[in-house]
Amino acid sequence: MRSIYGGPLGHQGITGNEAADSLADAGAKSDIVDPGPTAQPTISGIGSIARSLAHNVTSGWWRKNEPTLSGGYRKWQLDYALKEPMELKLSRPTLHRLLALRSRHGDFEAYHKRFKHEDAETHCPCGKAKTPEHLVFCEISVRRFHSWPLKTCSPTDNRPGRA
Repeated sequence: MRSIYGGPLGHQGITGNEAADSLADAGAKSDIVDPGPTAQPTISGIGSIARSLAHNVTSGWWRKNEPTLSGGYRKWQLDYALKEPMELKLSRPTLHRLLALRSRHGDFEAYHKRFKHEDAETHCPCGKAKTPEHLVFCEISVRRFHSWPLKTCSPTDNRPGRA
């Protein structure tokens, strides 16, 4: 059975219940803290506070320094995190390509031209120029993507001038 205000009726009519409620309210509103062992911080509580402080400090640092990064890196809109990113679970060759794609420092036509690498191979075996994005859209890579056991849907080519 429920009362009009929606609470359970099970505690009504119990001797001392109202007095216990009044004492609990007074204790909750009071500034007096029990100096006993229950008032001491726990190891878990200290860890939670430390993680929160570390997160606040590093997030503040990231917000301050993120605008100074290159536009090519900022376009990825990466957050700063203390926890190891999922990307580090990738194989080394795959991680290499991901980092090269994000940083735009790698075996790419623009990179080789900027540093005047005369003998660099600036075109993919498919015949197109090597760009950071080309790895994702190259017909050779796309064929390999189809044979992946846990493949995701194909990426959408929304580069300018593409349909």
